Amino acid sequence: MPGMNSGLNVNDPTVVAAFRSALLHQALIALLIFAVLGLAWAGLRAWRPGIRFMPSAGREPAGPEPAGRQLLVIGFGNLWLFDAILQAQPKMAIGLPSLVIEPTAASSPAWVQHLVNWAGTTWSYHPVQAGAAAVWIQAGIGIWMVAAPPGAMSRLAGLASAGWALVIWVFGESFGGIFAPGLTWLTGAPGAAAVYLAAGLLIALPESAWHSPRLGRLILAGLGLFLAGMAVLQAWPGPAGRWLSGSSESHSAASSRPA
Repeated sequence: MPGMNSGLNVNDPTVVAAFRSALLHQALIALLIFAVLGLAWAGLRAWRPGIRFMPSAGREPAGPEPAGRQLLVIGFGNLWLFDAILQAQPKMAIGLPSLVIEPTAASSPAWVQHLVNWAGTTWSYHPVQAGAAAVWIQAGIGIWMVAAPPGAMSRLAGLASAGWALVIWVFGESFGGIFAPGLTWLTGAPGAAAVYLAAGLLIALPESAWHSPRLGRLILAGLGLFLAGMAVLQAWPGPAGRWLSGSSESHSAASSRPA
């Protein structure tokens, strides 16, 4: 895809030093923002001692956090932290458009390639700053999810996780490859970020939903439908491939006809 190559050498020591410097500068900016917010909150509490972070009507009912929700929060919070560590590699920042995004979108329809190419080109304009920002976004989401107590702040962390996962799923994974021919769960469909997205939405649910058996039944039903759909695609790839890839398969079929 044109426009995705940043023109920078991922092994250039100057590029590596610039990336590490951007990581440090953005970390200092984030710490400064948190310090200002903390001081503002402390000053507000001193001025109005009875103030609460959230209104009492919006607080979650007292009681232990459901084990299933706690597993999602801790598990995916730590996964975001691990992803941030992997994203902190200089090669990921510089080579992401050409080494990760472009190959993922290569077999998708033209409109998906155009959308992903726009994102990759935008990243290539400022790869060092964009790569460092991605590191701290993922680290921030992970810390937020793990550190936030059950309640409104934890649900907001779930929404933030779902939002960033959606960005990765669309632009980084080309919609998980669902529009490319030969879709199958054996190749990772519908994309790892879709799992993060689903987990974030589940964490964002009110805690009262976790105390009802209905949520578990809905999750099992959704998972069953997904596996059934993947089984149909696996057993009957021809029609599914034509429906998903559209004109790309028609073009390949036409080119294979004898003259």
